[in-house]
Amino acid sequence: MDARQLSYFLAVVEHGGFTRAADALHLAQPSLSQAIRALERELGARLFQRAGRGVVLTSAGEALVAPARRVALELVAAREAVASVVGLVAGRVDLVVQPAAADAAGELTAAFRLRHPAVTVRLVEPRRPPFLTRDLREGDAQLGLSYLPVTETHGLVVEPLRQVEMVAVLPPGSATGPLELRELADVPLVVGAPGTAWRTLTDGLFAEAGVSPVIAVESVYREAVGPLITEGGLAAVTHAGLAPEGSVVRPLVPPVHRTLALLRRPGVLAPAAEAFLRSARLPCP
Repeated sequence: MDARQLSYFLAVVEHGGFTRAADALHLAQPSLSQAIRALERELGARLFQRAGRGVVLTSAGEALVAPARRVALELVAAREAVASVVGLVAGRVDLVVQPAAADAAGELTAAFRLRHPAVTVRLVEPRRPPFLTRDLREGDAQLGLSYLPVTETHGLVVEPLRQVEMVAVLPPGSATGPLELRELADVPLVVGAPGTAWRTLTDGLFAEAGVSPVIAVESVYREAVGPLITEGGLAAVTHAGLAPEGSVVRPLVPPVHRTLALLRRPGVLAPAAEAFLRSARLPCP
């Protein structure tokens, strides 16, 4: 088993089939198939089985995914470590992002790219929302960006970055000015799905205020929030960055804040990921 075989295996996993994976790798499909067959012979197990026009993982293939991803990240770290020693400015950062933190990811990445324009940044959503922490443990990314609280952080390093103010976002035409949470008691809300950081925070805020909210929609998808507010007449308690154009943003009284944080596995980061972490720690411009 070698790094090339594992990279081919992961390409088939990510693209769902040999043809698409071969195209992405700029490789002839027979060569890719031969490499996977050689890997299967060495492991003594089939890794894929056909499903329609694509393939799906066998139980043996499922077991190989996480170790293969960790090896891929370690190889990236090794290459970057050598590059840093010889003075090259290069590398890649893989950042898995909680959907609600997508705007913050854009801001942090823009600031990082100004300082390190030769480094490639890959931003991805959790493969199985909201399990960002699982993606980190399985080696899908070097860093994770999320608002706290985050479930299942045991064994991960959590580094708070900054406080972000929460607001009430209401449909167009709503009243303006500060409001208390109890004023939202009869307003239908869009909230995060159970288990998400957004939902945990929202439930806690209303519990502290002694209010039982009217939950109309639960969602893990950031893109759904805007239309539900502007066209569906719902409200949300979130940060201003999620407020769709045309909505009414009202500050909460007393003020409420969320903590934006970077998460990672313990140990030494690759140089590019370490540089991203240092950049993220700097004050916002």
